[in-house]
Amino acid sequence: MLELKVLSTPDCPPCEVAMRIAQKLQGEFPDLSIEKIDMIEHPEVSVQYRIFSAPGVVINGKLEFVGAPKEKQLREKLRQIVTSAGA
Repeated sequence: MLELKVLSTPDCPPCEVAMRIAQKLQGEFPDLSIEKIDMIEHPEVSVQYRIFSAPGVVINGKLEFVGAPKEKQLREKLRQIVTSAGA
């Protein structure tokens, strides 16, 4: 199972880009679950992941990207994680 969290803030265009890219890749990674977390409503995530600007992309509990990744970057990271997990 791949768990992806997009850490976002309201009115954040790059956050929406990151979310759209993640949703697009869900078709390639059927075990991918996606959650969007508002960093204003849940300030504890900023402390937990040591991120103070949005967006952030967390995969399986690890902050992998600060800022919206390009589709290719996110795809490669997901493949790397799946491969290293032996899935």
